Amino acid sequence: MDAWIAISGAIIGIAGVIAGTVLNEYLRRNRRAEQYSADIFRRRLEAYEVLMGLIGDGSTLASKAIHNANLTPDQRRYLISLAIEPIAKHVDRNVLYIDEELATHCVSLFMGVEDIHDAPDSKQLRLLQEYYDALRETQRMIAEDSGVARINKLFRSINRPRITGAVIERIRELRRERQK
Repeated sequence: MDAWIAISGAIIGIAGVIAGTVLNEYLRRNRRAEQYSADIFRRRLEAYEVLMGLIGDGSTLASKAIHNANLTPDQRRYLISLAIEPIAKHVDRNVLYIDEELATHCVSLFMGVEDIHDAPDSKQLRLLQEYYDALRETQRMIAEDSGVARINKLFRSINRPRITGAVIERIRELRRERQK
């Protein structure tokens, strides 16, 4: 009986040492991940901030290509290439931080926009709507993938601001209609 107690005590001791070692390794790895995650999140956020700015710049160029009647088709293509090139370079430089599918979407966002101005009137409105929908969706996806959308929701739930006005109410109404 005494031998059985000694053996079971030894087994429990060994199991405790093994469990402690495994738990310690698990906690050490979690701490290391937490240390890296703050830096990675900061770098991802910076990459997405720049990407959002490049999308805004590209949108300005696309608007010129769409609405300026004095431009030739070659000038329109050149403007759109000026919109696409910095986005492509940026996502290539930040491949570790920007989602690959979202990067591809952003690079292709302005492709074909140079043809909207010269499209037949019956097709032009549809192409414009598709472009503006894609632009709005791109901005939403960047905000979501960067984590900014979630943080903004958290801040709103904490602060509970009353943001309202005639323009804001109309925007909310249009969003509800679009979601239907």
